Amino acid sequence: MLAVNDAQPVAASVVEVGDARERFAQWREGKAGKVLSVSVIGDSYSAGQDFYLNKLVQRVAGEVGFAGPGYVGFNHGAALGGTHFKYTRSSEKYFGGGWQVSGLGQASPDSRTVTGKPGAWLQIDASPTPAIDTQVTQAKLLYLGNGETSELRYRWTPSEDWQPLTLKGSGVQEVPLAGLSSAPDWSFKLEVVKGAPTLFGLWLSNDQHGVRVSKLAASGAASADFYHQDPQWQVQWKAAVSKIPADVYLIMLGGNDQGFGVKPEQYLHNVQGLVAMIREIQPAASINLIMRQDTTRSSAYPMSAYAQVLQPWAHEQQLGFANLQCAFGPDVKRYAAAMIGPDKIHPQPATGGKVIADYFYRWIVSGINADSCDPTKPL
Repeated sequence: MLAVNDAQPVAASVVEVGDARERFAQWREGKAGKVLSVSVIGDSYSAGQDFYLNKLVQRVAGEVGFAGPGYVGFNHGAALGGTHFKYTRSSEKYFGGGWQVSGLGQASPDSRTVTGKPGAWLQIDASPTPAIDTQVTQAKLLYLGNGETSELRYRWTPSEDWQPLTLKGSGVQEVPLAGLSSAPDWSFKLEVVKGAPTLFGLWLSNDQHGVRVSKLAASGAASADFYHQDPQWQVQWKAAVSKIPADVYLIMLGGNDQGFGVKPEQYLHNVQGLVAMIREIQPAASINLIMRQDTTRSSAYPMSAYAQVLQPWAHEQQLGFANLQCAFGPDVKRYAAAMIGPDKIHPQPATGGKVIADYFYRWIVSGINADSCDPTKPL
């Protein structure tokens, strides 16, 4: 099996948990290995990488280096999806042949799974740029074993011969993928030959110094989709997510809770459960909770109602906390006209998305104290 973390070991006393900005500063000072692994848990704001995540990752990686795409889920793809690692379930160029896509709330890194039948296939295309080298040197497939054997085949370029792949076992499994292309502009294709395998996604890395951002997000997800009280569900979720190395977690949930009218107390309960699971599998990771800004969508609760229960608990637990309302300011109608799309929910990538990406960058990289900002005074 592959090693799942290529960071150099350091003494436990050297690295303090801290919030995202503190952990980033420690890493930059050389106290925590050559790779900083970040996992982003969220809803469509994060799953739709064009809203802010792609811009943020490119900016940070351009400054400190790119250590590979991390988790590329077969639900919503990579953090640098759309530009450097192209994959989508909504295009027959990348996804076809008869997959069954699960509903939300699965015990999966990105809240869904895909189950194939013979002939089902998917494809991920890599496109490098001067700042982002898309070559990968390690790869593994994450899947959910059903106790039966499935046969797949894969290749990294259209000119190569297919390589066979056997999936077996029960529960969360991983299998290394061989024959990686030495070129950065690879085109990975996976096809089901026999059986009905249930897949999570790929984990990909390279040998470079820098950041590696895994997108664990699902469009439409609420806090309850990332935490179930069922013990078996929790066992599977922890087993799957523990296979994705993370020094920092950025968790931005609540927008769909607001849309569904979830009570703030229930939202807090779900986030508490999610954080508890993460602490079990990654006790040294920096966990950061982000509250989304309000929009003009009608709802039973403003986002501030969720912030009022989340922020005190985050302080009590010594978790990082950031509030995007601080970046947008208090006048919702004013910023919504220019920064939120016609659906009254999602940011316009060129305006609202830029505000979010800039805010995260200044918090994590520049070290602003996003915890104590005044939401009446935009940063």
